[in-house]
Amino acid sequence: MPNFGLEEIMRNGASAFQGDISGAETPAPETADEFAQHVIETICHASVTPAIGRRTFERCMRALSFGSTSRVGFRHPAKAEAIDMIWRERERLFGEYTASPDKLRFLATLPWIGPVTKHSLARRLGVHTEHAERAVA
Repeated sequence: MPNFGLEEIMRNGASAFQGDISGAETPAPETADEFAQHVIETICHASVTPAIGRRTFERCMRALSFGSTSRVGFRHPAKAEAIDMIWRERERLFGEYTASPDKLRFLATLPWIGPVTKHSLARRLGVHTEHAERAVA
């Protein structure tokens, strides 16, 4: 059974993903499982408080670790469907992500990753981006 890092997340309270990490150095994911976990956590944290996002992420990953659907841990059916697809297709998605010359553009193609959440996900994945919107003078 793959290691989901749940033990560390539950032990440390997902502290690695709390607060403003924009200046933090985060390592790029080395496996498809790590990549999928970052995407799933970003989806779980979208539009909710940090505490709700952490609990939702933990429930989703627990359900996925038992081979169940994330719908067991997530009440939002469309987000749960997206999470299940990301987990199911994680190897393919990770391969496409690593091969992509424009990581930020690729992240925007993932389900439930929008114009704001793609930047949050990019930081979680260790992608250093410059906001083109801010560069326009």
